[in-house]
Amino acid sequence: MKKSLLKTSVAAVALACAASASASTKAAILIGYPSVESIDNYQEYAAAEMFSQLHPDGTVIAAGETSKIDATKFDVIWVHIDRVGAALGNLPSTFSDEATVSALAKFVEDGGNLYLSKQATQLVHKLGRTDAKFAPGIYDNGEGGDGFDDWTIMAQIGWWFNQEGTDHYFPEQYYDHRDHAIYAGMTEAICNDYLHESFPTLGTGDPATSLWRENHNCLWDLNVYTYNADGANTVEKFQNENNAVVLGTWGHVVDHAVAGIVEFLPTTRSNGGTIIANGLAAYELSPRSGVNAYTDNIRKLTANTINYLVKSGSTSIVSTAVADADAKPEYFTLQGVKMAEDQLVPGLYIKRQGDKASKVVVK
Repeated sequence: MKKSLLKTSVAAVALACAASASASTKAAILIGYPSVESIDNYQEYAAAEMFSQLHPDGTVIAAGETSKIDATKFDVIWVHIDRVGAALGNLPSTFSDEATVSALAKFVEDGGNLYLSKQATQLVHKLGRTDAKFAPGIYDNGEGGDGFDDWTIMAQIGWWFNQEGTDHYFPEQYYDHRDHAIYAGMTEAICNDYLHESFPTLGTGDPATSLWRENHNCLWDLNVYTYNADGANTVEKFQNENNAVVLGTWGHVVDHAVAGIVEFLPTTRSNGGTIIANGLAAYELSPRSGVNAYTDNIRKLTANTINYLVKSGSTSIVSTAVADADAKPEYFTLQGVKMAEDQLVPGLYIKRQGDKASKVVVK
């Protein structure tokens, strides 16, 4: 597609972003091209433009510039891959070559944070952050089509189990992440025929007006994995085994079946980086035709996620202080919440003692 058309297509997004632009020299975006001007992919150009509006003092890391992928220079690097026809497991070479993957893996190991969106969520296991068996398996890369419904992001994981007075009321299996920093300021609504509120991000808001959506998902089907970790459901098992938090899913999902936005927390004191991976089709930066009524929610989700990682806002087990090895042990949930030893219930925890951290099972 010609660049002039690309620039026109993202103009509305750029103008909307300008109002809340926040300068940061600690943020960068990794593109798969020699320069922003040479990007011929519709969605990835939109990402680069949005980044430049949100972080005018940020850095663009071009293809092959692996020396710039440095945790001493940046708190967070955004990688957005969203291409028609990119088969599952076949990431563009500029993102999956050995030099780039090694540089990104070291960046995370050294405490750098990553925001991986759309097809880039496949980098999580390629970087060694998870076992390959946890690679995303729900995937679409087609042309898409017109639709009249609104696509949303559900942050109330397991909503179905929080319905008091029903035979499926198990509130301990309901995880409400709407107050997470990545959702700050986003507008909620009851869309389509859903009975619950969620965050609309793609649609016209008018059931009589259509919008073209490419429908590119790169998600985790939590029902197909074999888990070694314990948990009351697939969400807990996935989180416990991967030291992660499932923050979002498809707008219509009210159980524990699908993970769409996942925060992968640091695994050890020596591996201090956090990764937020967002593979939802509802996170489409620039529809080909029609006007997205929820551009502001897309913009806020993007800005919030990058700023959260710039500030190292993740609650994690990592500490800059090195205590004596004989110090009293401290215990944390896999979501980073500190627990008193006498308040531990059966489950998996992170035990930190001095400068060492390990996973322990309380029975």
